Amino acid sequence: MPFFFFMVVTLMLIFLAFSATFYLKLIPKKPLLRIFVVAGLVIINIGTIYYMVNGTSETDGFIFRTGMFFATVCFIINIYSAIFYVLSLIVRLVFRIIKKREVKFYKYLVSKSYRLSVLGFTMLLGIAGYISMSIVNVYDYEVYTDKLQTGEVYSFAVITDMHMSTGVYAGRVDDLFEKINDTNADAVLFVGDIADNKTSKGAFDELRKALGTLKAPLGAFYVDGNHDGSGKQNMRVLMRNAGVNVLSDEKYELTPEITIYGRNDPHSFRSIKTKIPDDLSEEKFNLIMTHQPVNLADFAAAGGDLSVSGHTHGEQFPLMYPVIASSNDAVMGHTQIDGMDVIVSRGVGGWGLHFSLPSPKEIALVHVIGK
Repeated sequence: MPFFFFMVVTLMLIFLAFSATFYLKLIPKKPLLRIFVVAGLVIINIGTIYYMVNGTSETDGFIFRTGMFFATVCFIINIYSAIFYVLSLIVRLVFRIIKKREVKFYKYLVSKSYRLSVLGFTMLLGIAGYISMSIVNVYDYEVYTDKLQTGEVYSFAVITDMHMSTGVYAGRVDDLFEKINDTNADAVLFVGDIADNKTSKGAFDELRKALGTLKAPLGAFYVDGNHDGSGKQNMRVLMRNAGVNVLSDEKYELTPEITIYGRNDPHSFRSIKTKIPDDLSEEKFNLIMTHQPVNLADFAAAGGDLSVSGHTHGEQFPLMYPVIASSNDAVMGHTQIDGMDVIVSRGVGGWGLHFSLPSPKEIALVHVIGK
């Protein structure tokens, strides 16, 4: 954590240097005032970083949520203002090269109006992303197979990346489980990162209670994510005590036609592999639960018919898609890898800050249909 914290601080201060330079023209040319403002921005941004990576107290009530709101908005303003500033510098350089500094657009890019417009836009972006994180809808996916009888349907509700107390606040867990039950799924699949280092005692208590209300005729299943071990509660123990089947590199015979295989999370990038099953029946429909969508070709080769995962959060922050895609086999939605259907849920929450835009939050309801 110290190295990670240092790395995040360094990157944030680099972005702060750009954004502070960008907004400097909005501040009167008084040295002491400018020093005071810049010092304040540094303190605010370091506080934002600390809020992102550090654990919390035993509650995530009004004070925590207020702090999370301001940390979210400050982070978005800082990062995306810096990006707008760099882009404006590039465009201005082009205009200078072609000797078109007199055009209105060039004058707009160097004006206070442009800076105020960017400030207003990034502030609204932060607020919109904060609100978007709290809106969870059900998205339906259909997978067809000849391993079930024609017309036979099994539905699976895939729940991932709750990141309780950051993505899903305490006080909202019950609402989420009502939506899960309303799907009328045959089984519920918890695909990791249900908790993280911020998850409060109140959120864990709510989760225990909510699990007792879960309606899943064929059962509920859990595999761990890369953040589930960072909190104060052992998630495997909590899930087992609530009657959820915890799968650790092992398979479960759900029905005579369907096998579920739960994969341990590799806790790293694609160079680290967990066990690939070697006992999946070719006659049965093999559903793979894995938090991170990596090494999926290996599971397809092992006989996997469907993989469900999370981890990516879709595109939680704007412009991050290429970065996410570089370290995962798939980012979001429904695709195929070597003949295996792959569904990556954008999750019901997210890490670090209560923000998700452009990706909406989702309960992925997967219908496996015999053809």
